[in-house]
Amino acid sequence: MKKLIIAKNIGFCFGVKRAVETAEKLLETISSLYTIGNIVHNPLVIEKLKKRGLVICNSIEEIKGKYFIVRSHGLSKKEIEKLKKENKKIFDMTCPFVKRIHYLVENWNKKGHYVIIIGNKNHPEVLGIKGYGAKVEVLEDKEDVEKIKNRSYNKILIVGQTTLNFKKYLEVIENIMKKISASEILVLNTICKITEEREKEAMKIAQDVDAVLVLGGKESSNTKKLYKVCKKICKNTFYIEKFLDLNKIHYDRFKSIGIVSGTSTPYFFIDEVVKYFKKNKYKEVL
Repeated sequence: MKKLIIAKNIGFCFGVKRAVETAEKLLETISSLYTIGNIVHNPLVIEKLKKRGLVICNSIEEIKGKYFIVRSHGLSKKEIEKLKKENKKIFDMTCPFVKRIHYLVENWNKKGHYVIIIGNKNHPEVLGIKGYGAKVEVLEDKEDVEKIKNRSYNKILIVGQTTLNFKKYLEVIENIMKKISASEILVLNTICKITEEREKEAMKIAQDVDAVLVLGGKESSNTKKLYKVCKKICKNTFYIEKFLDLNKIHYDRFKSIGIVSGTSTPYFFIDEVVKYFKKNKYKEVL
């Protein structure tokens, strides 16, 4: 029997679900809704919303309409304040876990802590977090830390991008401790538990199947990490962003296939992929 193992933790997380559903509801009554950057990192979701009236801009200067939705990754405080000054009707869909980091950075910075963010320097979530502090630095990996000359500070706060791998987060922190000295170093666990749980489940599935399909957008940070952790365990791991990507796989050689997804992957796409394999005589194992 050909087996299909589907992750229990799959599809939208709470923050993404809230952002997408809010955008859909707003677009039922207004003709256009503006945002800076994609509200979620999934091309299938964005394509559907754009057809309904979502307008994606690169800067505040490009916004022509009144209604504005803040993406799930958040925006900097300066950008939010500028939108308010322009009397935009703002719907803030920043993920609650990201919102918490905004508060922490702003609050501890005011208390005199130099802030170090561990994460992708160009990721919209990190750019938004950075915009809530005056004395802030972003370190991406161990290599970034190695470039630091020995420094001394009074007080330091260390936070991480929500979608980081927890093990990597700890490794970078360990290296920071060797390079920087301070009278007080406050390290906070800001990693989203949902992404942690998905990684653990994905690793377990990867051990039990012949192939793993990781469903999600190529720009999604947490989906990329799922792909990497699964690939280390199961060499037959495939990144599936759109349905046509399935054509690249000679799945007949696999007796068991696992399906996992990032937190911005829509259920309609997951269902489409699952139905496809069920039609090809794969039976879901609960």
